[in-house]
Amino acid sequence: MTDVRYDVEALRLERLARLQSAMRTHGVDVCVLSNEPNVRYATGVSAMPVYSMSTFARCAVVPQEGTPILFEHANSMHRSALRTPDVRPMRAWEFYDDPQAEADRWADETLAAIRELGAPIEAMAVDRLGAPAYLALASRGVSIRDSAPVTQEARRIKTPQELVLLDVNAAMVMDMLAAFEAAISPGASERELLAVLSDVMVRGGGEYLATTTVCSGPNTNPWRAEVTDRRLENGDLVYVDTDTVGIEGMFFCVSRTLPVGEATPPPEQRDVYRVSYDWLQAMQALLRPGLSCGELASLAPPIPERFLAQRYECMVHGIGLEEENPSVCHPQDRQSNPDTLIEEDMALVVELYAGEVGSRHGVKLGDQVVVTGDGCRVLCPFAFSDLLLS
Repeated sequence: MTDVRYDVEALRLERLARLQSAMRTHGVDVCVLSNEPNVRYATGVSAMPVYSMSTFARCAVVPQEGTPILFEHANSMHRSALRTPDVRPMRAWEFYDDPQAEADRWADETLAAIRELGAPIEAMAVDRLGAPAYLALASRGVSIRDSAPVTQEARRIKTPQELVLLDVNAAMVMDMLAAFEAAISPGASERELLAVLSDVMVRGGGEYLATTTVCSGPNTNPWRAEVTDRRLENGDLVYVDTDTVGIEGMFFCVSRTLPVGEATPPPEQRDVYRVSYDWLQAMQALLRPGLSCGELASLAPPIPERFLAQRYECMVHGIGLEEENPSVCHPQDRQSNPDTLIEEDMALVVELYAGEVGSRHGVKLGDQVVVTGDGCRVLCPFAFSDLLLS
């Protein structure tokens, strides 16, 4: 593991400054944020993150200027007060026989907090609301806007402390991949390999795995399978997508495909692996500041026709506290943000799935990078398979 240090208070203040700057740019006076990564970005706080993603356990009221107010699950207030200055009990409405009555109380307390902060209610932006909370605000004459343009702009460029955290997490993910590769052997199950990955992650200070993508043999085709009880066999391919929410919640999405056994893999496996490897290297070589997403899509190395039907949903996507923007779609697909520029200090994932329809094998390769002044830097330069490249 790396001994690089990061400063959590500086991290909180850097992120808040970027968020409030984006609010001013978009003319948003106050954000009411319930989405777990957005709350973390605005306040530095995370408690029970998996639970909070499906439950309205907290929300952050963020003004254009000044300190946000965090409404927190009552039993987590002591923890959150270690990270952000103003923490108050959250009025939750879920799991009540009459959720609307509780949501009405939440709305009154939230609007009172906004008035306390001196922010106009007319330009309020939110990220997600349950129906009771939405109805409570609507019944009080509040018109809401989508906060996504604000939060996406704020989170697109990584702050100095986020860049430090990316390197801290990269060392842990390298350890995860090394342990994973060492555990590959005939007879090991996909679940056992996933447990190796998770064990190193938790021991290293990470939080949780966002997916369970460890697949072998016929489970490698098509993409988007998940871990099973299947045991590896000699001659299999096995791939992993780390999808790790790591130290301080930084998301890492690194993919590798590896052979099972020491025999030289058959030509069909080496062929699909070589195509994937060459594409990944060529795509990464294109990344540089000033290139638009549309230009990058048009310059992308072509993927052989036989793999297009099962292509991954995008070629490049942003990453930070979760999978983020911008994204670069395949040239055959609609590019929703063709004019968005690649900028220095963006964190991006470049990835490819290659597998023919009906084939027994598929290959997933992907790297996480930081855009530099003249290109990009791979954060986890974990070795590719010499056997599959032979």
